[in-house]
Amino acid sequence: MTARKLTAAILLAVFTFLFSEDITTYTSISRGYGIGVWDGIVYAGTDGGFIMYDDGEGTVFDTDDGIYKPVISIVEKDFRDILWLGHPDCSITLFDPGRRTSVYLDDIEQAGVYALNNIFSSDEYVYIATSGLLARYRYNTSFGKYEIADLNSMTGNVKDVKTAGGNIYLCTDSGVFMIEEDSPNINYMSNWKTVAGLETSVCSSLAENNGKIFILTDNGLYSLEGQTAVKESVFDGVSLIKGYFTGGEFLASHEQVGATVISSVPDDLLSSPIIIYGTEDENFKSFIMPDSTFLYFTSTGGLSYYNMIEESEHSLTFNCPREKGIKKVIYDQEASRLLYLTNYAYSYADIFDMSFYPDMFISRGNATNFLSSGDALYVCTWGNGLNCFQKEENGYVFERNYDFGDPVNVTNYPVHPGIAEDSSGRIWVTNWNDNNEDSVLVLLSHDGIVEKAFPVTDFIAYDVYADFYNGETWLWLGSSKQSFGAQDGIGVGIYKNNALKIKTIAVSEGVIDIVRDDNNIVWIATNNGIKYIDLSLSPSDPMNFSTTNLNTIQSGPIGNMIYDVEVNSIGEKWFATDGGISVLSADNDKWRHYVPLYCKDTPNVPGEIVHTGLPDKLINDIEFDENNGTAIIATYNGISVLEYGNIFKTGKVNKGDIQTKPSPFINDGSSVMGFYLPEDGNTYDTGKIFDMKGFLVRGGDGGNRFDIRDGWDGRDNKGKTVSTGIYKIIIYNRNDPEKNISGKIAVVRK
Repeated sequence: MTARKLTAAILLAVFTFLFSEDITTYTSISRGYGIGVWDGIVYAGTDGGFIMYDDGEGTVFDTDDGIYKPVISIVEKDFRDILWLGHPDCSITLFDPGRRTSVYLDDIEQAGVYALNNIFSSDEYVYIATSGLLARYRYNTSFGKYEIADLNSMTGNVKDVKTAGGNIYLCTDSGVFMIEEDSPNINYMSNWKTVAGLETSVCSSLAENNGKIFILTDNGLYSLEGQTAVKESVFDGVSLIKGYFTGGEFLASHEQVGATVISSVPDDLLSSPIIIYGTEDENFKSFIMPDSTFLYFTSTGGLSYYNMIEESEHSLTFNCPREKGIKKVIYDQEASRLLYLTNYAYSYADIFDMSFYPDMFISRGNATNFLSSGDALYVCTWGNGLNCFQKEENGYVFERNYDFGDPVNVTNYPVHPGIAEDSSGRIWVTNWNDNNEDSVLVLLSHDGIVEKAFPVTDFIAYDVYADFYNGETWLWLGSSKQSFGAQDGIGVGIYKNNALKIKTIAVSEGVIDIVRDDNNIVWIATNNGIKYIDLSLSPSDPMNFSTTNLNTIQSGPIGNMIYDVEVNSIGEKWFATDGGISVLSADNDKWRHYVPLYCKDTPNVPGEIVHTGLPDKLINDIEFDENNGTAIIATYNGISVLEYGNIFKTGKVNKGDIQTKPSPFINDGSSVMGFYLPEDGNTYDTGKIFDMKGFLVRGGDGGNRFDIRDGWDGRDNKGKTVSTGIYKIIIYNRNDPEKNISGKIAVVRK
């Protein structure tokens, strides 16, 4: 709760929340990294999780599958058949592919700022090669966990590590070093032996064949004889990147005339190399060839393969957003589309099955914001005005560009960060001019015709919120620098008789977003916390507003930078912050916070902290699908769909009664219905549904027990979708069935 109590009017609560933590995350995959094959299955690390490719079928595992961070640069399987999924910051997700469980290791991440170069498992240890140290883990059987056994911070940049013949081998910026694996102390470089014979060659990686170590350098290939590197005649003068021995061959990647190629030579190294594959993709990273037919590699898009026999290349695609850096999301209910915006493009997914459209549409400028209205989609940009696109069955086509100028001195300044639609379907657009302390607020008709432009003197408008309050159209403006720094504050006015006056209220923070809830509290997201205005305690004329009407939330949000604030249908306030999502209950009395799995040390904030499968802790935007009780969350790495509950307690439902959400329930085979229950002090978790003849449709004992906390999917006990009609539901607590309530459900089968 806030340090300064909110007013009594706000405390007349109507909803208490019972929530679930179900979340589905769709991480964008734009490039791949490490790769490996075990038991015939290809595993590839990408910037959107890891791909498991088995028998022609690829599956992505990301943060909602227990992967702690979406970017996986290295994949290794250890001596216990546990996958080590290395993140670039040297934190690691340990993933058991059989049990589908995970553990997070952040020892090295917490020890300093290092970049992960490689992970290698021997029969006893797992070695972590980083930009500043070598660590090795062992498995403690007594405590059933992995722990660091040794840590050598004297190595400098460890590019690669291998073990062979009882020795450890390091490839570093300073050369190649070796030591016995069972040496009593590997933590001091003075105990390591320096490999001689490399001359001026710089080591890039290591390879192993039948217990023998080979060194790949910028000047060719070396084999290790004892403590001396011997130059091989093959690949002489070639700058090798990575390589390994397989099936009687040695494969190595290297650059050639602006491309990266993979060459093959028999493992006796007595023949000339033959190029078997080449690519100009600058994101080409790693490769592996488990048989003579398929060469798998990671590059742009994640995982691809080359069919050696057909000489054809194939890229795997998955159902996910097509680009990183998702700024905004919009739920277009009429078209059943979830739109998402990135820096220079946008696309959409079908809200029913979250199938993502395969192409991106160019926003024709550096996009900042967008709005869907009817068949029009408006995209705000930093440098190319406001662009309007027309909706089509499978996409959007560009229609026109708006370039609104500044009323003072500047006639053409095409920066428009703010856009909103009012209750009459009119579109309001702000502009920005950092060369001038003036702005303009432009009004478009519902069909896109410019109606009027209103100068806003001594105020640079960033955000705009159009609100129908007390029978009038209120316009709220927020001012903030492009980097979300402080500017001028808050602007508010009433549009009446084709006129608009704006009253400004100075604040010391940059205002990013504004919204009003059903209790007439205006919530203001800033770059330094949350502010609010209680309209019931404020003048009826916004021209009389002052800083005394502005209040500050002293404690509560899990992050200080508030990028978005939204109010859902049950009166909760959801804040998108740089530390996760913070939710304030409808009665403003309770907080809960959603953070990614890796956030161990969270701030000391009031309320419950829920660790969930978010791909990032910096949240850019939140949208609600009220029909399905979900919050749709935009982050840099992807989109998350969070089910925030199917049971809602409300004082608006009479004691002993039940209301359904929605009503009527459109039974299309995929939707889920929730329940509004009375605030009677009882807990309900179980239900039975009957038809009007009294026959049991859903629920009962044993395997038929119906848990209402998951909502009702419109099916009977046999899994069949029920028909259109009126049904009776009885809800009770399974431990105390005598405490029960009942209601009716109207079902329309689609």
